[in-house]
Formats: sequence, C-alpha cells, structure tokens
Amino acid sequence: MLSFKIMEENIKKGEQTQEVSNVEEIKKERDEYLDGWKRAKADLINYKKEEMHRLESFTKFSNEAIMLEMLQVLDSFDLGLSIIKEDDPARKGVILIQSQMKDIMKRHGLERIEVKKGDQLDTNLHEAIEEVNSDAPPGTVSEEVTAGYKLHGKTIRPARVKVSKKQ
Repeated sequence: MLSFKIMEENIKKGEQTQEVSNVEEIKKERDEYLDGWKRAKADLINYKKEEMHRLESFTKFSNEAIMLEMLQVLDSFDLGLSIIKEDDPARKGVILIQSQMKDIMKRHGLERIEVKKGDQLDTNLHEAIEEVNSDAPPGTVSEEVTAGYKLHGKTIRPARVKVSKKQ
C-alpha cells in the first residue's frame, strides 16, 4: 500500500510538471504569435507609407508629358515675340497670354532653370550644344540658347547652352 501511495504522489508530481511545461509551451507559442502579429502590423504600416509616397510621386509627375508639350508652345511665344516689333499693339496681347500660360504651369510645379553667363556647366541642369571661344574659364556657360525647366525639382528639360572652351 505504501508503494501505491508513493506511485500516486509521483504521478501527481509528474502531472504537475507536465502541466507546468504545457503552460510554458503555450506561453512561448503565444509570444511567437504576438511577435508575428506585431511584425505584420509594422509591415502593413510601412507598406501604407510607401504606397502613399509612391502615389504622391505619381501624382506630381503624371503631367510631365503635357508640360513638355506646353514648353514647345512657350518656346513658340518667345520666337513670336522676337519677331514682333516693340511698338506693335499685338505684342502686349502675346505677352499677356504667355504670362498666363507661365503662371498656370508654375502653379502645377514648373519652374525655369536660371542660367547666367559665367555659371559652371552642370550636366544635371545644362546641355552643352556648342563650344565657343571665350575669355571666360573653360567649362563655363557663355550663352543660353533654350530655357530649361524643372517639374517639382526634377529636371524635365535641361537648359541648352553654349560653353566656353580653351583657346
């Protein structure tokens, strides 16, 4: 009978040990699921942020092709104004229309690349179309031929310039 009691006590201890280990395994499994859920939630938040950034970028530059075509019209205005005499009454109307177009394009993120004589050639902003003899140091802008433009800070058409060369 004594041995039966000892066995019974050992079985109870074993069951308690087994129950404790089961609880520990369940807690460990719970923590793994919780960590996985936290990672998935963080991944979803990051995905949403990246997607919003991508969508904003797409929206900003979706009108780039239209802007490039409109720049051709602005160039035509410049060409037309170079032909119209200063005292011609039509000149004022052409300048007014050109100004309206520039304002609209500026509201949509277009800005002109400012180029000054003597600026260092920057291939991100300028396209050298010709080298000319000049007193200026080599590699500096001597003349702007065609205006360049940026759309929301991105160069969509570099300024075409003449660059000084070594004599």
